[in-house]
Amino acid sequence: MKSPAYKQKLWRFCNNKRVQETALIEPMHEAIRRETAERPGGVLLAVHDWSTLSFGHHPSKTDRATLTHAHDLGYDLATVLMVRGDDGAPIAPAVVSLEAAETIHTTKDAPHPLGESHVDQILGNMNYTHEQGLGPPLVHVIDREADSINHWRQWSAAGHVALVRADNRIVLHRGEETTLEKVADGLRDSGSLKHVRDVLHRGRAARQYVGEAPVTLHKPGRRNEAGGKKVDVPGPPLGLRLIVSEVRDAEGRLLARWLLLTNAPEDLADAATVALWYYFRWRVESLHKLIKSAGWQLESWLQRDGRRILIKLLIAFGAAASIWALERRSDAESKELQDLLMHLSGRQTKRTRRVTTSGLLAGLWVLQAAVGPLARHGPDQLNAMLETHLPLFAVNKHP
Repeated sequence: MKSPAYKQKLWRFCNNKRVQETALIEPMHEAIRRETAERPGGVLLAVHDWSTLSFGHHPSKTDRATLTHAHDLGYDLATVLMVRGDDGAPIAPAVVSLEAAETIHTTKDAPHPLGESHVDQILGNMNYTHEQGLGPPLVHVIDREADSINHWRQWSAAGHVALVRADNRIVLHRGEETTLEKVADGLRDSGSLKHVRDVLHRGRAARQYVGEAPVTLHKPGRRNEAGGKKVDVPGPPLGLRLIVSEVRDAEGRLLARWLLLTNAPEDLADAATVALWYYFRWRVESLHKLIKSAGWQLESWLQRDGRRILIKLLIAFGAAASIWALERRSDAESKELQDLLMHLSGRQTKRTRRVTTSGLLAGLWVLQAAVGPLARHGPDQLNAMLETHLPLFAVNKHP
């Protein structure tokens, strides 16, 4: 529970027109640069994702956009989260945008066009993250919403490296037209999918098998025009790597399959590493889940418009980035603070997991709320007050 003074300060900050979104994202950019400078030679994953923020019962927010249907009103959140390529540890968001009914609020210097599709936003976000000089080679990881031949050609022409989950599409393989599923079936039938790691699938032990094959995107792309008409966009053939990732149970039964397309060169990552990179995409979904629940309850925020929501959201993202940095540290002092915050949070964890991001954040809020009274009264005075009025809860009670 935040104090009235804290809530008043937050309200004033979010309403201050001098507060700039571009300034609030810069500390997170610096955190990314520091992290990559301390770990040179790695790969940085730029994970793109979108999440709708529903405020259907907040009529005071007059700038709400229509989301999935006429009665679903709110904002469309776009996030590009930077994640370490070697272990999947999240670092900080590099781009955050919020689309309202008539404008785009963003941490970039210039917003994308209003109403632009998610897949059309990607190239601008790729260019922006590249311009920030965040460190090592960037690999942009995107779900199959971005599986588009036309956009693949745009990204490759601009020199960007991407990894996208693909649908079953027609490609060229060994000079013949076929489908990605048939190529994947051929890899499986020939024994080319190799066991690379043991994994958990829906909480149960499983095994991951990975293989790859070269494919070429040769079909025209498609572009939507006014009135919903789709037109072909011809382009040159584009060679990509198809990475097939299968999860099987102990008896060899197929539990899940992912078809992944990437233009990452083989000397940057082998097939097993690329499959792991796609697995790390869940980090951005966890971030969106964190801010919608786990004590944040974003879709209950009372700020009156999208800009104020984005300002508060950037404060929340900054707090998450700080907690992630604490999570990544393993020295004795950091572990002591981690244990303190988890103790203050009152949350229980699995035996195999000593700390959680949501638990550390919850403990941080408790600690922040306690620091003020401790500074004003001191531990002895506070304990004396407890001994007088609530002796059951006092510590070091006198006999």
